[in-house]
Amino acid sequence: MPQVVILAGGLGTRLGEVTEKIPKSLVEVNGKPIISHILDWALKQGCKNALILTGYLGEMFDNFTHEMELVFIQENEPLGTGGALWNAKESLENEFILLWGDDYHPINYNLLVSEHRRKNSQLTMTVTESHKSMNLKHENGKVIEYNKSSPAIDYNGYEAGTSIVSKRIVETYGKKGKWSWEETVYPALSGEIIAHIDNTKFWDMGTPERLQILENFFKYGRS
Repeated sequence: MPQVVILAGGLGTRLGEVTEKIPKSLVEVNGKPIISHILDWALKQGCKNALILTGYLGEMFDNFTHEMELVFIQENEPLGTGGALWNAKESLENEFILLWGDDYHPINYNLLVSEHRRKNSQLTMTVTESHKSMNLKHENGKVIEYNKSSPAIDYNGYEAGTSIVSKRIVETYGKKGKWSWEETVYPALSGEIIAHIDNTKFWDMGTPERLQILENFFKYGRS
């Protein structure tokens, strides 16, 4: 399995007091931080090491441990999702599984990795067609358009939060400073991104309501 890279520095303004002093990825769900649940699943899928991009509040991760081998990279200032990856480029392996630190997405990594390698892809994105909203259009196995702020009426998929990325993409499109991975890379690679269709339910704990739904899932096995 490739290296796991987790964007874990998001502050979660919509969670209010819950994330006033800690990143979203360290918010506890059913007794432990959400990032621990994410790493637990990655470990079950055969992943051995993870690179945690902690944002500029990286000291909050000082006492965080897991069975997987972890490397932490902190930022001196907020850099956004793209800037965080550029800041960590020396620690990235040639291909890596990219995860978001506030999304729990229990898919089969082997199927994703196999498709990525079989199609010699630079970027393979997991796409679900079962989400209540859509933020992309896929056609003939490729993501041809992405816009999460103003989705078009003919959009037929939603980025589900797990991708496999070639380091070459970071080196090609990356730059110093603050920038968005999604808003920069996805449009640039339109028509080249492989859409890995997987309708496994996933959880984004971006609001208090969603956080409670995820809590119920881990406690009772239901959403």
